[in-house]
Amino acid sequence: MQFEIYAVWAVLLVVVTSLLLLSLRDWRLSLAALGLQYMGVFVLVGLTWPLEMAVVKLVAGWIGSAILGMELVSETKNVFGEDRLRVSRQLFRLILALLVGMALLSLAPEAAKWMLRASYEQILGGLLLMGMGILHMGVSDQPFRIILGILTATSGFEILYGTLDVSAVAAGLLALMNLGIALIGAYLIATPSEESEV
Repeated sequence: MQFEIYAVWAVLLVVVTSLLLLSLRDWRLSLAALGLQYMGVFVLVGLTWPLEMAVVKLVAGWIGSAILGMELVSETKNVFGEDRLRVSRQLFRLILALLVGMALLSLAPEAAKWMLRASYEQILGGLLLMGMGILHMGVSDQPFRIILGILTATSGFEILYGTLDVSAVAAGLLALMNLGIALIGAYLIATPSEESEV
């Protein structure tokens, strides 16, 4: 399959979805954005991996999103915490995202000199996802948001790592890592409610 013609659109998709993950307050919309983000990651990984291995990445990401969704359906509390000062908080996050994006745009040409097998779209998409994921983890204290940040950052890492190692073992281990992060996230989301019931 020719992923090269979709590479620019995939970069735009991962940028938009990472911004949505940073600003959305509804967990359903956040999980939908995460699922769309995995479609962009699928295209970017598919530039160097065979189609079957890229599909493993897509399916593992969607299953991880489903695991988080199944846990959140059973939750009665607000997983995002307090919602005061919403406008200033959103504006602050978007300004930080803009700064991270500008810093990574300036870093991408230098990284292209080191990663010779990676296309510019893969480098840009991978760096942006890692940066936005780290930013997401840094501005939040709720377990659900932190897990979204970890999944976003690991997706960026997988795009860049996929240009270095094209093996089924690496694809399987990265898929298991995504599923493990989602399972740990579901446990951390459920833990406070279990403690309060005791």
